[in-house]
Amino acid sequence: MDSAFLNSLLLHPSRRALLVLDATGRFISGNDRARDLLTPALEEVLRPVLAEAIAQIARHPGRQVHHAHRDGERVLDCVLQAALAEDGTIIGYTASLFNPAEEPELAESPSRARWRFALENAQDGLWDWSADTGRVYRSARCLGMLGYPPDYLADNLDSWRELVHPDDQPRVADALSLHLDGQREGYQSVYRARDASGGWRWILDRGRVIEWTLDRRPRRVIGTHTDITEYKLIEQQLRERELLMNQAQHVARLGSWSWDPDTDDIWWSDELFAIAGLPADQAPPPFRGQRHLYEPASYERLKEASRRTLATGEPYEMELVMVRPDGERRFTKARGEGMRAPDGRVLRLVGVIHDITDQVLAERNSRWRSDLLNRIAAMGRIGGFEIMADGELQWTDENYRIHGLEPGTPVSVENTLANYDAQSQQRMRESMARMFAGEVEEDSLEVTYHTPDERRIWLRITGRVEWVDGKPHHITGLTQDITEEHEANEQIEQLAHYDTLTGLPNRFLFHRRAMDAIASVRNGEPPLALLFLDLDRFKNVNDSLGHEAGDQLLQEVAGRLRSCVRGSDLVGRLGGDEFLVLLREVGRPEDAALVARKIIAALSQPISLGEHEAQVGCSIGIALLSEGNPDLESLLRAADTAMYAAKDAGRNTYEFYNDTFYERVQRRVTLEQDLRQALARKELSLVYQPTLSLADGRVSGIEALLRWRTTAGDARSPAEFIPIAEECGEILAIGRWVLGEACRQARAWHEQGLMFDRIAVNVSAVQLRDPQFATDVLEICARNHWPTDRLELELTESALMRDTDVLRRAFDLFSANGIYLAVDDFGTGFSNLAYLHRFPVRHLKIDRSFVQQMGEGERLRGLTQAVVSLGHALGMEVVAEGVETESALAMLRAQGCDLAQGYLFTRPLEPVALGTWLRAQAG
Repeated sequence: MDSAFLNSLLLHPSRRALLVLDATGRFISGNDRARDLLTPALEEVLRPVLAEAIAQIARHPGRQVHHAHRDGERVLDCVLQAALAEDGTIIGYTASLFNPAEEPELAESPSRARWRFALENAQDGLWDWSADTGRVYRSARCLGMLGYPPDYLADNLDSWRELVHPDDQPRVADALSLHLDGQREGYQSVYRARDASGGWRWILDRGRVIEWTLDRRPRRVIGTHTDITEYKLIEQQLRERELLMNQAQHVARLGSWSWDPDTDDIWWSDELFAIAGLPADQAPPPFRGQRHLYEPASYERLKEASRRTLATGEPYEMELVMVRPDGERRFTKARGEGMRAPDGRVLRLVGVIHDITDQVLAERNSRWRSDLLNRIAAMGRIGGFEIMADGELQWTDENYRIHGLEPGTPVSVENTLANYDAQSQQRMRESMARMFAGEVEEDSLEVTYHTPDERRIWLRITGRVEWVDGKPHHITGLTQDITEEHEANEQIEQLAHYDTLTGLPNRFLFHRRAMDAIASVRNGEPPLALLFLDLDRFKNVNDSLGHEAGDQLLQEVAGRLRSCVRGSDLVGRLGGDEFLVLLREVGRPEDAALVARKIIAALSQPISLGEHEAQVGCSIGIALLSEGNPDLESLLRAADTAMYAAKDAGRNTYEFYNDTFYERVQRRVTLEQDLRQALARKELSLVYQPTLSLADGRVSGIEALLRWRTTAGDARSPAEFIPIAEECGEILAIGRWVLGEACRQARAWHEQGLMFDRIAVNVSAVQLRDPQFATDVLEICARNHWPTDRLELELTESALMRDTDVLRRAFDLFSANGIYLAVDDFGTGFSNLAYLHRFPVRHLKIDRSFVQQMGEGERLRGLTQAVVSLGHALGMEVVAEGVETESALAMLRAQGCDLAQGYLFTRPLEPVALGTWLRAQAG
């Protein structure tokens, strides 16, 4: 502290005692009044007081500490404050002492102090609180700003507190407590105070303790009230505008920013943080450190544009790709410009970033959809058009292509209508007239158009009228090329109602047209007849020449059928090799018979099938519409029954329906239904008949014969049910059961020690066509432990006529496993003997009809001799069936027959009875 300055200061006349202390509190100097007033005794008393005041000021250098020292009747007012250097450090202290009683004019009056503080703060309202008295002085402005008179409130703190909004009172109390406790240098609070009208006004309340007691308690607090209601309204408006701006930026996906290149200060709006995918509570990245926010190419473009704007002030606008921290790419449009100083220098860069990701994706999607729609329009052949009321016509490119015109060719309603057929032109004119008249909003037509290259196409045209000012103005619509659809529908119609192979009406269409014909008869037209045709020997053509030849034959048959009937008659294909003919206006049954004979004659003629020629016939059933057959279903059933009667009559003929044959058909149906349950009901059984060697009398083989007796006790003849089993497919399951049962019984006889060579089982042609049959035979033998070389399969000649891969594989497997093959009923079937050397046949069985007639003439005996000689010539053994007399046996022996079977030896026997017979034969 400058001593010359202190000495000069202390020499000034003053009625206060002035003391100067150094930074440690040691007395340095004082004025004359101090030397008179400060006795050693008083100095000793004040020393601890000054020390405590110095300690308080050391923590709060701006404070003045007041102390009233009482010495009997005398009171000394002591004030201590710090002397501060320029850097704010304490370099010493000054103290003043005076006796208010002796020199009252030296004490500063409260009013003077108040006005001094008010002038220093230039605030609206002034308040002054004394801790000694508890009273509060308030200036007139303090209450006037609220509309109250100066004397409205009591001079205490509580009266003002009652005006403060209840929600704000805790906050005000906290702010004041923090200052009075010495934790803050000043007191400041903003709150709402109730005015004289009952409303609320915003008050800025500020103050500070200007006098402290020695024990650190506030002695005097002075402050101001400022009415900031208008500021608050402005602040609220600004806040609302900021909120609206932020919301507008959010809705528009528009973020704003500014950057001071001198200070590198940068500001971002909240929406820019959102666009960048960064939290808004953190500082934005430095302007020159934003590379990570953009794709590399985008950042380089932005950096170059910013450099150019800083140098020239030239604004920029570009599209950039931002990259969020999670890797998501955002498409943006960035704009920036410079804010210039009066000298033209760029002071600041400001700009906006518009997030256009949704727009870009929508545009891409729109382009994709547009391209897709164009492709779909091209693929779907869909064009667009617009027709004005004056006949002006606008087409899309695809519409031009649909009509076979070059895009851009001038078109009008009139010159295009000329290319539609007459009916289409009329319908289109009528439709346009209705729409332009406002009668209909929308219409759709299917029309026929002839292209310039003379193609005929079908179009579906859909139009809708558009209204302007309440009147129909123009028509917009679509044109679709439905030629393929139309042709496909025609084809579907053809497939749905016509047989694809022959072109004849199929079952559905025939049924519908026949129903119409029957309805016409009921309305008085002449009666009609139904012919049910089934081709004879068609299956042989399919099996021998193949299905392609079979299809060709069916097509030829269809053509010949059409040529045999009138145009009013109806020919249809029921399926397979079955056809229907409906004859209208049949006056007599003989008329139907005449047509049937004509058909039989036509189909009996040879049919050329490429390099081959086939000859088939047909069996025809005829039914007349009558009381007994009043509808189509009964008529079909009757004609079908009559057709089976024609087949039974020898084929290639016709039969009229009668009830007797219907009963036979019904029996056949009943047999088929019962046969399907025969195995499950255990109604089937086997009987056995031995075959003996004519050379030594040994039992060469035992033939298993199938029998069927129903649970009701009725016996069914094999000649009746075996053909039915073959037709319905049950022969496969029955055949497996027969083979298994025969092998099981043979094994049982073998284990009983009974002597015989082989067990023989009859096999159907249907079984031989089953690819699994040969494997099943081996598995059944293995399952029943019966050697395959002791099994013989008896086949018919017809079964061997079909030289197929399945049959050859089966015979190869049989030959490899030693299974015998025998031809049953030889001589009654086909005359082609080539199969005898193609297949591994070991036995020929002469049919019983030949054996039983041997005694009737030399020619019949010659026939049996021929069979025996043929068999021996081919290395086979010959078996004679149906041997019933000794004379027949003798003749067979004389002819060299090897084996015999018949009632002469034994009838077919049950297993137990045959076992007994075998034992007797061995004995």
